[in-house]
Amino acid sequence: MKYKWKPVTAVILSSFILFSSPMNVFASGNTISTIEDEMVHNTEGGEETAAGQETETGEREAEQENPGDSGEAGSDIFWPSGPSVVAESGIVMEVSTGTILYSKNMHARYYPASITKIMTALLAMENCGLDEMVTVPHEAVYMDDKGSHIALDEGEELTVEDCLYGMMLASANDAAYALAVHVGGTIENFADMMNKRAKELGCQDSNFVNPHGLPDERHVSSAYDMALITREALKHEIFRTVSKTVYYEIQPTDKQPDLIPMSNHHKMLCSGKYHYDGVFAGKTGYTVVAKNTLVTCAARDDMELICVTMKTEGRQVYVDTASLFDFCFDNFKKVDIGTSEAAEIQVPVKAADGTEKVETVPVQMAEDGFVIIPSRVNFSELKPQLLLAAEEERGETGTLEYTYGTHQVGQASINLPDFLKVKEEPAETETETESQPAKAEKDGKAGFHWWYIPLGILAVVVIVTGAVMLVRRQIWKYRWRKRRRSGRTRDYSGGRRPRR
Repeated sequence: MKYKWKPVTAVILSSFILFSSPMNVFASGNTISTIEDEMVHNTEGGEETAAGQETETGEREAEQENPGDSGEAGSDIFWPSGPSVVAESGIVMEVSTGTILYSKNMHARYYPASITKIMTALLAMENCGLDEMVTVPHEAVYMDDKGSHIALDEGEELTVEDCLYGMMLASANDAAYALAVHVGGTIENFADMMNKRAKELGCQDSNFVNPHGLPDERHVSSAYDMALITREALKHEIFRTVSKTVYYEIQPTDKQPDLIPMSNHHKMLCSGKYHYDGVFAGKTGYTVVAKNTLVTCAARDDMELICVTMKTEGRQVYVDTASLFDFCFDNFKKVDIGTSEAAEIQVPVKAADGTEKVETVPVQMAEDGFVIIPSRVNFSELKPQLLLAAEEERGETGTLEYTYGTHQVGQASINLPDFLKVKEEPAETETETESQPAKAEKDGKAGFHWWYIPLGILAVVVIVTGAVMLVRRQIWKYRWRKRRRSGRTRDYSGGRRPRR
């Protein structure tokens, strides 16, 4: 009797396999689909991360590139050699283009002294209204080494504008301290703001720890960085107004009954031996360790220049500056790109990802652009390159940048032709695409393919056939064993079953 259950067991197992197999087939199909979706998702994320790393690396490399000194141009171009100056470091930069016309140790780090106050003024102009009231803190009045000051009293109130005049004309350290606390809350916070802003401007050599420039071993900058900071400050009309003022008075208030008169310390602005025609802004600096530092801005023939000299003895600082201005105004010219460039040019087009190809591009100016080149050089000798922003940031314009040898000499913003613009897909298409998965999921057909049906039928046929064969084999075995057992019994008893 123990063999009678084998056919029944085989039938039960076959039925279980028969009904469970199609479900397994469909379930496995959904599992595969899910895995594929996860693989695609992870791959896209990896590509995005890699792209982000490349962009980030590219930006760091761009920040670390240092413009070459003016005397290091290639032999195939002409770039005037500058005069010899006593200052240990110096630079002349054109305002509208940022072109460097002259440099000497422009990235060497020195103590900036009071030209630091240009950065303090920039942050105040960017973060405050001119009529905001500044309360003079205790520390501003009782600094250990106050240096130059305008005798402000603790608790006295004056406007941001008055503080700017006090810093730029009289180089007042107490006014700079009070203004820094007003803007940053503390001197430490304000120093962090100074360093962050310096990096945003492209400064490479500065570390600021105070708003006035009093001696500190950690407080350093360079001629290049101070030129960049001054160029940004000149974008504010109030800076130009304050810097060129020769004499100013802070009026008495309820908390300060005395008039505070101030004269500009910059001798190239004032009448006298060191006066220079065209000077319209600047800032002096001096400490024992820094010696004389000077920032001066001058204009001639529609060209504005910034001259920075660092670590000079006495009045030589004005002699060096005048010599550099004479050299640059006599040997360089400002050229309007819009009136000089052809209507259409063949130019290398460089994308944000570094790829580059030559295209024929119409030159349609989006705004005025200029180049600063040696007087004897023709505009046609310059090499243009069209720079494109990343696709997600690209607008209607690109930057047409010009170089002469190793020198970047200017740029212009031009309207991009249609084939260089980023084309946005219609909103309807995007909405329709996004709604399709949701609709399929709602209908219960997500992940179902037509080839599941024949595959399921084939699987059922194979399983049924196998089950039938298995059942028939078990039945045959059972019958064969039964016959064999009956034959053995007959042989043992002579064909008869013994009685008991």
